[in-house]
Amino acid sequence: MPTEPIISVHDVSKAYRIWENPANRLFSSLWRFVADLTPADTPWHAAFSRRAKRGCRDFYALRDVSFEVRKGESIGIIGRNGSGKSTLLQIIAGTLTPSTGTIANHGRVAALLELGSGFNPDFTGKENVLLNAAVLGLSRDQIAARYEAIVAFAEIGDFIDQPIKTYSSGMVLRLAFAVAAHVDPDVLIIDEALGVGDARFQLKCARAIDRFVAQGVALLFVSHDASMVKRLCQHAILLEHGHVVYAGKPNDVVNLYSKLIADGGSIEALAGDIAALQTGSVPAAPASPSASGRPSTNAGAPSIATTSAAAEKTAEEPAVTAALRLRLKAAETILRAHSGGEGLARKMEMMLADERLHVQVSGQEFAYGGQLGRIMEVGVLDADGQARTWFTTGEPVVVRMRVEAAEDLPEPIFALTIKNTAGVEIYGTNTLYSGQPAQPIKTGELREVTFAFDFDLLPGHYFLSFGFTHFIGDELVVIHRRYDAIKVEVHSVDRCFGIANLKAVIGTRTLPAETTSHAPSP
Repeated sequence: MPTEPIISVHDVSKAYRIWENPANRLFSSLWRFVADLTPADTPWHAAFSRRAKRGCRDFYALRDVSFEVRKGESIGIIGRNGSGKSTLLQIIAGTLTPSTGTIANHGRVAALLELGSGFNPDFTGKENVLLNAAVLGLSRDQIAARYEAIVAFAEIGDFIDQPIKTYSSGMVLRLAFAVAAHVDPDVLIIDEALGVGDARFQLKCARAIDRFVAQGVALLFVSHDASMVKRLCQHAILLEHGHVVYAGKPNDVVNLYSKLIADGGSIEALAGDIAALQTGSVPAAPASPSASGRPSTNAGAPSIATTSAAAEKTAEEPAVTAALRLRLKAAETILRAHSGGEGLARKMEMMLADERLHVQVSGQEFAYGGQLGRIMEVGVLDADGQARTWFTTGEPVVVRMRVEAAEDLPEPIFALTIKNTAGVEIYGTNTLYSGQPAQPIKTGELREVTFAFDFDLLPGHYFLSFGFTHFIGDELVVIHRRYDAIKVEVHSVDRCFGIANLKAVIGTRTLPAETTSHAPSP
């Protein structure tokens, strides 16, 4: 049974009045004063009120935003600069009031809205800690009991007794987060703050946030770092021009944000993708470009990832059949490792031959572009050249993409990204970063691109994304992208744990007694 929301945002809008010149602002105040002197239901009052509104316009930083947050939920808010993210957080934190709508907070809110927000630069770090903790609702005894822990978390040493104005931005962040982390908040609000600290402190903050969420603290997190949003948040909201464009899984929201930026801010371009996400269907891919550069009614060469009827059957198979397939795969892994299992392994190969013909594409594929060129086919092949979606740790694979160009591209760039089920990038490369530039591609030319490597990942499900881009001057132009196009499974060969399989060779040796009985000399 769902818990009551700890934060309720209902139809919240925030408008700022913008004046054409200072004189209009002055005369507006005078006309407003005159209107207030007349009865509200008279024509004179209406006329004076209209005069008061001349020479100005309302800019809406937020428009009709609604959502709820419950205990233990972590919500990321992303969008371009000026989309209303910080305004929304300030309204929730209580530092701004909405023009219309309502905000209901049922708990203690700790907010990191700006570096040094709430700090007096002339006070010492210690004085600011005491002041902020008191503002956030801690008693004097509670502050005294937690002060040493706050100082230890901040890791600023003797600077705690120096004025805040002498601190670097990173030191201010450390102290602000340390205070927020020790006041037992019900809601923690973070606006881009984690991007300032060093990598070690960012990791420390991320672990603290994980602990807060596990303890039931609600998190509202704003960042342009998509990987952090996917790493920390269970849900995400995409804002644009003060409106909620889409709310859902972080990976889906980040994909929409990525397309929004690539399309130059065209919300209309997201309509089909949003409708597909809401209905659970796969967005329709754009038509294949013809050699002339115009979209063709023929989708081009069949894709190994999408055209097999047997693959569709596999995607819809009952759970019992899917479980059986997993057991067969595990059995084959064991048989391969067993010294006497070669004969049975060959039989197992025959039983699984049908599945090896199929590549199951994720139902959450997200694609855009396709007018200047197109990624026609994608697939993952084993050492025998067979298309598969399951592998054992360390198995050699070849990831393949076939593309077609709709115009001459002197320096095409081909990219591969591997993500886990949380949407976190595990590995990514492309022909530019790797120092392996691709040859120019002509209009109408078909090109096969392969990425060969050992699948040194530990057991889990992974998604493969593909990119086809190029530069015009210093501007990156997206030709075609296919995010989360293929889902693959990796099965273990031993009991190591983590994400990557580094294939460590473990050695031991007995040391002479004299080397273990004394500490080594410096």
